[in-house]
Amino acid sequence: MSYTTLDSIQWGGTPLIGVSFAYEGQRSGSSMQYRIRVTIDPLTGAAYFGYPIYLSVYVDGGGVTGGYTMKAASPNRWSEAINYDSGWVTVTDPGGYVPLTIRLYSGSGSTRDDSYSYVLPVERVEDIGDFSLTAGSAAMGQPLTLTVTRPGYGYSCAFSYTFAGVTGTPEEAAIQAVSSSADRAVYQWTVPTGLMTRIPNATSGSGTMTARVYSGGTYIGSVSAAFTLYVPDSVRPEAAVTATVVNDNAVLQGWGLCVQGMSRVQYSISATMKGGASLQSSQFRFAGETKDGASGTVGPVSGSGVQTPQATVTDSRGRSISVSGTAIRVYEYSPPVITSSMAVRCNELGEARDDGKFFKLKCAATCSPLAGQNEVTVRVQYRPMGGGVWSGGIPIENGAEVITGGNMDESCAYEIELSAEDTVGTVRTVRYTSATKQVTVHLRSGGTGLALGKYAEKDGLECAWPASFYGDVAVSGSLKLNGVAVEEKLFPVGSVRLTATADAPELPGTWQQVQAGLSGVYAWRRVT
Repeated sequence: MSYTTLDSIQWGGTPLIGVSFAYEGQRSGSSMQYRIRVTIDPLTGAAYFGYPIYLSVYVDGGGVTGGYTMKAASPNRWSEAINYDSGWVTVTDPGGYVPLTIRLYSGSGSTRDDSYSYVLPVERVEDIGDFSLTAGSAAMGQPLTLTVTRPGYGYSCAFSYTFAGVTGTPEEAAIQAVSSSADRAVYQWTVPTGLMTRIPNATSGSGTMTARVYSGGTYIGSVSAAFTLYVPDSVRPEAAVTATVVNDNAVLQGWGLCVQGMSRVQYSISATMKGGASLQSSQFRFAGETKDGASGTVGPVSGSGVQTPQATVTDSRGRSISVSGTAIRVYEYSPPVITSSMAVRCNELGEARDDGKFFKLKCAATCSPLAGQNEVTVRVQYRPMGGGVWSGGIPIENGAEVITGGNMDESCAYEIELSAEDTVGTVRTVRYTSATKQVTVHLRSGGTGLALGKYAEKDGLECAWPASFYGDVAVSGSLKLNGVAVEEKLFPVGSVRLTATADAPELPGTWQQVQAGLSGVYAWRRVT
């Protein structure tokens, strides 16, 4: 359908402004529907009109619009036509004609105010009761079958539809007559795929098809039927995923390897939505780890072996697509393992001696190969017990017995540390202690330290032998286990102690009463 011109006028005085009025009408059962178009022509050249232009439209005495601003005060010239469309207005059970009044007026200093009256035609009504329309369902882009039942030949139909808030007319090439008989006519409408954009959040939608029926060119009424359109299952997002290995470790950066427990994977997902849908979610998966979002980083990688980056993109219709990226080899990795070790005092021949000035050492270690690039280095360092400066990491042959030192003091105990470090930089260690030479009794210089079974290395009494006591042992100071007072081990912070008096326990730390005397019992908690 198209608009029919009602009138073309020259509005006002100086300047004259060209205005045209047009209408479109259609029968809807016993009612008529109209829509009105008002067009203001361009105003160019020397002429100008710097005032607003307002519009009011009345169809059959009812106000369709009132005080509509066609143009504000600015601009005072315009190079393109200004249009107003009323939309469909329904007149119920009209008589032989329908009155139309259009008022154009201005303000802000302009006194222009004019009304124009017209009569809109009413299409003749014939009996439409013998007609009906059925419509089924179809996927967009595929034919939708329309069947019109009728009482005979000599009728034609013009179709229009509403779907998801849009009104349209099937293109001539998109609707074809399939068959025709006295009692029915069958058409097929190839549904435009562009209608997908009207339902971006759903896979289907309902609409109404209307057939305007003509008898010998005369409109006699319309029939309507509901239909359902589906977004084809093939309309899904398109996506691609890229993944790159990220290493903070400089060695791994140089190797360009993805290593279990150390490397991370940085990803990016690109997605294209189809049929008007929008992106709802993106998800990335690699080596058992999942992360939401179109980009990001996962890891450190926990798996090993050949791992394939995968991404899933879901659109606003809930439809998903999963894609894979280029596979990445993840090399299995674990810290170095010391498989065997030993450290003993010895003489220069490697014979075990408690007064030896040498150490006989052995440290065997393995590491993850990492494509043959990772190696393990074994080192030894030692220092006097109780502190002092380490000797420095001296490389030794992996798995071989070696003799080192030569200047060990027989009166001094030593800490010996064997380490295994791989090229990646991970270190594992094992420590040994080497006692002093065994002597029955030794008095430390100055007379402040006494040792049994060893040299005295500090003030006080040291005993290198197992000891048995057959009488009471009285301790006036603090009794310690591995340097920690026994009381601290028995009553750590947070422990509770019960007393029979209101006095705090005579124990290390600060005790806070948590329960007053109940039947002569007091509860205390250590807080510091």
